[in-house]
Amino acid sequence: MVSPKCEIVTIGTELLLGQIVDTNTTYLARELGRIGVEVVYRTAVGDRMEEIVQVLQVALGRCDLVLSTGGIGPTLDDMTREAVARVGGVPLVFREDLMAGIEGIFRRYGYTMSENNRRQAYVPQGSTAISNPVGTAPGFILEVEGKPVISLPGVPSELEFLMTREVIPWLRKRYGLKRRNIKYRLLKVVGLGESKVDAIIGDLMKEGANPEVGLLASVGEITIRIAAAAESEEAADALIEPVEQEIISRLGDRIFGKDVETLAGVMVDLLASQGLTLSILEPFTGGKAAQRLHRIRSRSLLQGITTAHQETLAAWLGDVPEEETVVEAAAEAVRVRSGADVGLAIVGFIRDAEKGLRVRAASAVRGPALRGDYGWEMGGDLPRLQERGALVGLNTLRLTLLKHRGEGGP
Repeated sequence: MVSPKCEIVTIGTELLLGQIVDTNTTYLARELGRIGVEVVYRTAVGDRMEEIVQVLQVALGRCDLVLSTGGIGPTLDDMTREAVARVGGVPLVFREDLMAGIEGIFRRYGYTMSENNRRQAYVPQGSTAISNPVGTAPGFILEVEGKPVISLPGVPSELEFLMTREVIPWLRKRYGLKRRNIKYRLLKVVGLGESKVDAIIGDLMKEGANPEVGLLASVGEITIRIAAAAESEEAADALIEPVEQEIISRLGDRIFGKDVETLAGVMVDLLASQGLTLSILEPFTGGKAAQRLHRIRSRSLLQGITTAHQETLAAWLGDVPEEETVVEAAAEAVRVRSGADVGLAIVGFIRDAEKGLRVRAASAVRGPALRGDYGWEMGGDLPRLQERGALVGLNTLRLTLLKHRGEGGP
């Protein structure tokens, strides 16, 4: 059977104000995907009746089912029950059995029930009620012209309990679904922009393919996601493997890690495996490269030195060299002064308003035989430039150490 298409609707003004983080959608998308329900839209809407009704109508017009969270509490701004009933063209009805369950929850915990909790015992006429033994908000399922609207509480623990116990079995029976194994492989790229990565592997990013390849851009890094669905984990791995190898063959050492690996973690492993220590001079990046390594509590990091102004490079270098050699000189200076095996320097050079900044990074590895140097023109606000500059520096060092290892270094 073709996978049913679903829209997740999260209801609550607090979501739109950024007062809470929506973890429910992430959970729902993952669990629905595992049983073969394809989530194609996700929408957040505030606590306003007309807007909730409109969102639900749009969702029903473009999907096979709608799953909403939130808005079924006891207060006046909990409007999901009324909105779903309006969309379905039915009234709300009071359910004595649901009321008994709500009263039981209050007795169990020794609380006095407020009168407004009676609102939670109302559900749209003709709906299937979902009793909630872990909270006071029962869910419900209403069929609207053959398409189910499933309404669940927004409290994550209650949502997850009802999904596992009630909703997933109901969906499997309703659509004849079997459990699917969905596996992901993440490949981490640094040193290339999203458009460049797309130009290199874009032909592998085909809609509806299995496995499916997608890109996620963040500051200074690109994550390539390979997602495969199969009857078993082994079968999913077999689908991922050839696509993963093809991407690796195209991008080579621009890929620094997989899955949960971080650039800093990869750097720490490289330094440790070669028995090398590191010192960093950061007159531009404000210590951000050293901070990334320090979070891992790396013993390879001897010193991380931040200068308030790049002019203080003169104190390290004496006569400051020309721009093309100053970064390498700084890397060598911090290596020698600290007694580390490896020195890394990250320096930003101010350009005009159109070109923004040029960030250069250089690393010097034990003696004059090996150098790594990398430059990057970038624009943007200073915090983002510093984050990207830190990645430029760590990636320069990574490439240098890979070359060092390949040429017989320790």
